[in-house]
Amino acid sequence: MEYRKLIKFGNSSHVISLPKDWLDRQGIKKGDVIYFEENENGDMIISSKEYKDTDEGKNLKINIDGLSDKEIQLEIVSGYIKEFRKIILKGNEIKNKATEIRKILHELIGIEIIEQTKSKIVAKDFLNICEIKLEDLRKRLNSVVMNMIKYSKLGGDESNYKDIKNRDYDANKFTYVLLRVIRRGLEKPNIRKSIGLTKLELAHEQHTVLAMERIADITKWISRTDHEANLTNKEIEELNKIHTIILDNYKLALNSYIKKDYTKSCNAVSINKEIQVSCDNAKDKLKSSEAFKITHLLREMSNNIAIIGEAGFMNTESNISKVFYDETEPLK
Repeated sequence: MEYRKLIKFGNSSHVISLPKDWLDRQGIKKGDVIYFEENENGDMIISSKEYKDTDEGKNLKINIDGLSDKEIQLEIVSGYIKEFRKIILKGNEIKNKATEIRKILHELIGIEIIEQTKSKIVAKDFLNICEIKLEDLRKRLNSVVMNMIKYSKLGGDESNYKDIKNRDYDANKFTYVLLRVIRRGLEKPNIRKSIGLTKLELAHEQHTVLAMERIADITKWISRTDHEANLTNKEIEELNKIHTIILDNYKLALNSYIKKDYTKSCNAVSINKEIQVSCDNAKDKLKSSEAFKITHLLREMSNNIAIIGEAGFMNTESNISKVFYDETEPLK
């Protein structure tokens, strides 16, 4: 690592010299402007180019011919998270898949379709990432996921299943834009600074958001299985006992993550182990294959809640097992 001495310049300024080989590689000469910004660690980053938040020339082209609806969705969502300014879909199958493609695009915040023909759909991204608050988005996702868990309680009527299906679109919408903000924060120090999180904290945030989205999907599968099955009252009662504990643990895990409460985050992980035991014990009281399937889904939901708990205690400083010693005392 090279170093430079700080030189006082005038009454209030200081200067440092820059390595000549770096200046040559960047093509910088006397009189050119250089840019600098401070990262979250207080380090100064020097660049020969000004950072711009948007790139109008950054377009994604997708040929949809031969792709399934799911593959088309993955391509579009990936491009959205990577912040392509335009998503251009082409192919002979556009006319047959236009309805599904429009449905996928309408799930994405800030995306507008600006052109459509028989062989092409063009969507433009109008979202300004710098105006989005990560914490507000997570709160909205949490509200959706919380209600989806509540409505996935066994024995509900058909309206519960329909409500969960509708809320799943909102869960996806908030998840995609959250992942986009997190990705930008991981890449750009100035975005991390505006968000107020370190790289490590953003990584934990990413794990938490993905776990929340997975929980939302599981509630949909539980509700669909319950809707199609003919569970006995005894099976419903037994499964709902576990469901109630899972809902309470979700609230505990997410609140402890937000408040950075190490002890409660650990408790949420421990409760997951108890839920796994409860699922094992419930097997003897269940008869139908659908009830066993729901038990498996409840297990998976609980495991994803534990991931939020793990992100919580990894994101905080433990108040337990701290070792103190006198630095003046020689180690034995």
